[in-house]
Amino acid sequence: MIKTFKIATMATIVLLSACSAEAPQDGSTNSPATATGDAPQTTEAQIIEYEEFLSSFVKPRNISVWLPSDYKDDGSVSYPVIYAHDGQNLFQPGFSYGGVEWGLDETAERMMSSGELKPAIIVGIWNTDQRWPEYAPQKVIERLSGDASSEWLGHEIPELKGDAYLRFIVEELKPFIDSTFETSPGADDTLIMGSSMGGLISLYAVAEYPSVFSRAAAVSIHWPLAEPESSLAAEASDVMQSYLETSGIDPMRHTLWFDRGTEELDEAYAPHAVAMEDWFRANGWSADQAIFRDYPGTGHNEAAWAERVDQVFTFLLAD
Repeated sequence: MIKTFKIATMATIVLLSACSAEAPQDGSTNSPATATGDAPQTTEAQIIEYEEFLSSFVKPRNISVWLPSDYKDDGSVSYPVIYAHDGQNLFQPGFSYGGVEWGLDETAERMMSSGELKPAIIVGIWNTDQRWPEYAPQKVIERLSGDASSEWLGHEIPELKGDAYLRFIVEELKPFIDSTFETSPGADDTLIMGSSMGGLISLYAVAEYPSVFSRAAAVSIHWPLAEPESSLAAEASDVMQSYLETSGIDPMRHTLWFDRGTEELDEAYAPHAVAMEDWFRANGWSADQAIFRDYPGTGHNEAAWAERVDQVFTFLLAD
């Protein structure tokens, strides 16, 4: 059943009960027929909600798909796709952390309608109670050799699910999105973004799947991996650099955005950001290929990220 509600921005929210069948056992994704039927053609921006989207790799979760105004489903236009983590924080304050959203829909619609950005689809991937295990860059964490205990995680690191989460995105969600909507499926038009731990998994996605993603935006990326005062955090930059040296990330193929504020949790990121920028520069990444930005006076929260998401969009959707 489809329920449609009007909201203040004149966007349309379409709630779909997406996946009522049992999860596939062979790793295949939810089929378009099971989930939605045909994607709509519209002259207004829309948010389509797929409830409890099933996966063979990770827990079910909601998926929010934002379509730009004048979205066409007749094959005449192919749209880039931005995959964004923490999907419940992106579009609607009623679901977001602390009741504050990023406002991705309002910012995208304003910039696309004015011609500042080319039209694109945004796929918001909701998090679950497994957020840290899913967003932690698995092969980076596995390189830790010292004390991995922390107040956040306890005496032992939880079971890591970052690789499974990326398999969900690449092997299940992306094929569903590409078969349901008018997308441009190549790496040049497949982009990924997130904040904090979502920034880490965005960088990791490009490193693990260099032929799938071309750009990643890591907003207030949580370089310490756990709480900044932990022994784990002391190793964080070294193990990240060691991993990246063996990964598929390449300045000739990829472009990266890293930023941070100077207040709240972001205050602790400075030494890590300096170490990581030095590594990227030493490994052939120019200031245009690996962008590092500081936002003085801003903190680690959705309101701060919403203030600069226009710059993130400009980076991701640049020609």
